[in-house]
Amino acid sequence: MTDDFPVVVPERAPEGLRLALGSRLVSVGRILLADDDAIEALRARGSGVLADALVRQVQLTRRDDHLWLLLVGLTASFPEVDLVLRARRALGVNPPQLALAALLDAVHRSGKRLDSLDSDLSIETVSAVADVDFCARFDHNTGIQRVVRETMSRWNGVHDVRLACWSSGDNAFRELSALERRRVVDWNAYKAEKRAAPSRKARPETPSRPRLIVPFGTTVILPEVAHQGLWTQLTALAQFSGNRVAMIGYDTIPIASADLIADQESEKFAKYLTIVKNATRIAAISASAAAEFSGYVAAVSAQGVTGPHVGCVTLAVEGPATAPTESVAVSSTEPPLVLIVGNQEPRKNLLAVLFAAETLWREGARFRLRMIGGARPDYRRIIDAESSRLAKAGYPIEVLRGVGDDVLAASYRDAYVTLFPSTHEGYGLPVAESLAMGVPSITSDFGSTQQIADGGGCLTVDPRDDGAIIRALRGLLDDPAERERLAAEARARVPRSWDDYAGELWHELAEPLERTP
Repeated sequence: MTDDFPVVVPERAPEGLRLALGSRLVSVGRILLADDDAIEALRARGSGVLADALVRQVQLTRRDDHLWLLLVGLTASFPEVDLVLRARRALGVNPPQLALAALLDAVHRSGKRLDSLDSDLSIETVSAVADVDFCARFDHNTGIQRVVRETMSRWNGVHDVRLACWSSGDNAFRELSALERRRVVDWNAYKAEKRAAPSRKARPETPSRPRLIVPFGTTVILPEVAHQGLWTQLTALAQFSGNRVAMIGYDTIPIASADLIADQESEKFAKYLTIVKNATRIAAISASAAAEFSGYVAAVSAQGVTGPHVGCVTLAVEGPATAPTESVAVSSTEPPLVLIVGNQEPRKNLLAVLFAAETLWREGARFRLRMIGGARPDYRRIIDAESSRLAKAGYPIEVLRGVGDDVLAASYRDAYVTLFPSTHEGYGLPVAESLAMGVPSITSDFGSTQQIADGGGCLTVDPRDDGAIIRALRGLLDDPAERERLAAEARARVPRSWDDYAGELWHELAEPLERTP
């Protein structure tokens, strides 16, 4: 074996890249050989010699976790499932003197772009590692992002967890920049700074040469729903790396309600479930969501797969601002505000809501309708057409998109009642927010929204029954005393804070894995 490494590092490659490779192989070697003196002696003879020794060791032990780690060291990338299998088979059929060449050929034939070859790595064997990629890199802050930021800000400095996002080309976990870290663990201060100086030139998002974070024999926490390009790498991590993978389970809507979801979303989610299948623990956000994931785990047992342990940690019930201590007074001159919050897509049942509103307006009922939330593009056209038709007919309807928490909080405070007759939810955050603000809600009589309603403050209806929605809304508009009774129930609910959620989530998701050998 020569002292250069021509396949991975060409002879004319920058010295920094050669040094990074040598540094990565030393880090990996400390795990695989557990002999620092031997590693230094091999390194002195060149990266190729060290790589050859490590490949022979993996070929000897036949440990998938060692093979996964070696592939990370060679490529500065988390391998996909196909590459791990291809590499394992290559080592199985080739003699030791050809093992390194066979392994590098498997890497080459995988077709994977290796964009982080000049990066060093840090192998994490003690702390848990949390993948917060989307929240670290983007300002979007609804639903899942809110859960992640509220949780990570409370875990930060309390629990032993390293935050990570993905390196260039989605190659591997990397450390966060200072700005990315603030975006995750200090969201309110980050947003305040942006509002105070909106024209300030943005600081670099990532270090010029970020250090990769490679978990090994520890816990990897996936609090987000990873995007499509990462699924096979995360599946390989869960299946081969020896790490324990813990996830927050939000819902299985793209599969269980595929009739209401775009075809491509259902197809993509089916692939995402391969991570779930190979995970160790899942903490669902509601009892309803836990039932869905438990059903999936039961199904994969037919493949001889154990699947993850499924638990439940119910989300917090907090509004976007401090909840009022008194019921909202309805102006005698302005019509009551009926509020609808949430992303606009078929399962939210908004056409039934608009039908109910039009029916009651035609009867002479006096109220305003406000819809707040983004929209799926195809459904947006439908909602916009219907709301425009109603507005042109003189009915008081408005559709707000892209508004901030201040507008949302003010709308909750002004609302007489909220409407949320969704046909499928993992949780139903708008119902919980409404109740936290002391505002009654009309919502669905099954699943997670019924579970929220059980604590008081709601009228529940069959969302597939247009007449039931009409009757419930008519009843509250005609009976302010009933509305006030529900509002009192909402205000009397025992609050469940994000502190509660974050603490229970760590106890359910991470603590059991700390004790796993």
